[in-house]
Amino acid sequence: MRSWVLSTVIGCFVSGSVMASCNDEQKLGQVTYANNSSFFSAKDSKGLDHIKKIVSNKQDGYLLLEFNLFPSPGDKKQQQYNLWLANRRIDRVKSYLSVANLPLPIITRIRTAAPEEQRNVDILWCPTSTMADNSNAKKQ
Repeated sequence: MRSWVLSTVIGCFVSGSVMASCNDEQKLGQVTYANNSSFFSAKDSKGLDHIKKIVSNKQDGYLLLEFNLFPSPGDKKQQQYNLWLANRRIDRVKSYLSVANLPLPIITRIRTAAPEEQRNVDILWCPTSTMADNSNAKKQ
């Protein structure tokens, strides 16, 4: 059942006419990292454990893990490193939450134009009802 739901949600993300939008997201927490690190603290582990409890009873939605990446203009190696580190950070949170076998999909997103340098992964709850058909939005 879980894999069917996951494939359905992922299918919505990659389809040309339907894309997920999370307008009514609820921020459940965040994991903050030290400079140049992809390991989170014991305090953040406890926060993630609390989030696992919260979402274990939720249905009809998905977790969105979001990292806002600050661009490094002109320095391609720095940009590559920052993207690598952002992926590693978000993957660590996803792996930690995945161990709980939550009955819902976990989607990740890296935004590449943050207005300021940040080192945290935001954990958001997105109800399925916020998924919209973008083809209707384009017509209006």
